[in-house]
Amino acid sequence: MTALPFSLFDSYQKKIITLNPKSTVIPNILKMYSCGPTVYNYQHIGNLRAAWLADTVASTARLLGWKVEWVMNITDVGHLVGDGDEARNVTDTADKIEQAAQKTRQSVAEIVNHYTEDYQVQTKTLALEIPTGKHLSKATEYIESQMLLALNLLANGRAYLLEDGIYFDSTANEDINPFPSPTGNSNYTGREIKNTTKNPADFALWKFVSETSLQKWKFNQFDATASVMIQLQQANPTPEYLGLPNKWGSPGWHSECVAMICKILNGSFPPRTENKRPVIDLHLGGEDHIDIHHKNEILQSRASGFELSRYWVHNKFVTVDGQKMSKSKGNVYRLVGDKNSLLEHGFDPLAYRLLLFEHHYTQTLDFTWDKLQQAQARLYKLRKESAQIRSYLEGLISLNEKNQSLYQQEFVLLQDNLNTPKFLERYGSLTTEILTDALNENFVSEHNYLKLRYFEERFLKLQLYPKIPKIISSLLRERLDAKRSKDYLKADSIRDQLLEYGWQIDDYRGGKFQGVWLKNSGLTGLKTEITN
Repeated sequence: MTALPFSLFDSYQKKIITLNPKSTVIPNILKMYSCGPTVYNYQHIGNLRAAWLADTVASTARLLGWKVEWVMNITDVGHLVGDGDEARNVTDTADKIEQAAQKTRQSVAEIVNHYTEDYQVQTKTLALEIPTGKHLSKATEYIESQMLLALNLLANGRAYLLEDGIYFDSTANEDINPFPSPTGNSNYTGREIKNTTKNPADFALWKFVSETSLQKWKFNQFDATASVMIQLQQANPTPEYLGLPNKWGSPGWHSECVAMICKILNGSFPPRTENKRPVIDLHLGGEDHIDIHHKNEILQSRASGFELSRYWVHNKFVTVDGQKMSKSKGNVYRLVGDKNSLLEHGFDPLAYRLLLFEHHYTQTLDFTWDKLQQAQARLYKLRKESAQIRSYLEGLISLNEKNQSLYQQEFVLLQDNLNTPKFLERYGSLTTEILTDALNENFVSEHNYLKLRYFEERFLKLQLYPKIPKIISSLLRERLDAKRSKDYLKADSIRDQLLEYGWQIDDYRGGKFQGVWLKNSGLTGLKTEITN
């Protein structure tokens, strides 16, 4: 299959860009990275929009014939309270994960594992296929590269040493700064450094911590960093530099992504780049990363002599009733897992997935319970219609069609800046058209039915054509037998039993045929995998 180009909105260029398979770092391969969770707390439905965007971009690229190499990080160290995107002029530099461990009297590993596992549950429930293995990596697995980043910048005069850490020097890096402020004060971090006259725009590359810290490392733990340390000490034989090997430290938040991108997607830190190509093609994240976190990634990389990513794409926030999500407002919702989750409110988690598709990623999604209720009604309609279509056509049409031109009309919508709302309209129209033809015993377009199954399986993943477990099939046969023998009480009892499992049954053709559809994918009583 020939890889096809597609467009997205670049947040820094502020324009639509085109990802062309002939001009990527490696032709026909999309090297992409997305910022994952900071695992000191649960991730809410707003956080999941960023994961959904990355997964949707990856799915689209694969549909269009690309090979995708996608890395997502797990931030398990270095997210300083006063060095994050949400901070402005604050000076508290405690690590959020360490704070969580101390507050709950758990180990850092227990905190990290608990919230990482929950994140994986949330994303799987939302039918997201996030990276696995080394492509879902923790910041603590790349400490050496983060150390090298800080030490190399220090050695090259791009960073400076203070009593509490190594800091990026914004003044010394004006020549590579692509984000000049109109006022001449390039404060792109929002962070204020204690006890120094340096520029408040400077940010921590490496923080020194006490020996009682739960997460700490020394520069002489690795051969590569120990070698750079020797060079630094020879050039600066002062007490401050001579004492560096004995200081415990921890990385700043903005370095981990640079380290992971280079090591995993390039194989080296510093990266090997040819013809001044960027390390990767696409970097994704939520819009909260635009002003600080991703800018600082760009600055560190340029100061180190390379371009990190060619394009930068971000999704807009999810608000609730027009307000930012906040624990104090009581409007922070999870998908599953607690009493205030969407599932516990009676919603199929995939109704939220449909809601995400219905709103373009470049627009703010204002979440309300009414909107979710409407999305669930539309999801149920699609499932009911799909079940009815399948009851008429199952076994009549082969699903092995791989002709790329068959799907061109739908591809165009996804190629156009990921126009998922228009794509959904198209999918719904095809569903209605096929069902109408089937009910009227007209000719049913085999190609259109193939499209429905193809895009549901590979893209929408809304459980429109789910695999029916054996126990459900058995109950369906029992119910049909009960109806034929006019044992309607038993038939109704089986219907109720199916509902307990999360399945709804409908009767067609005067009650002689029945179709079943998944009413709630969040119920865990049965395995409900999408079939081929």
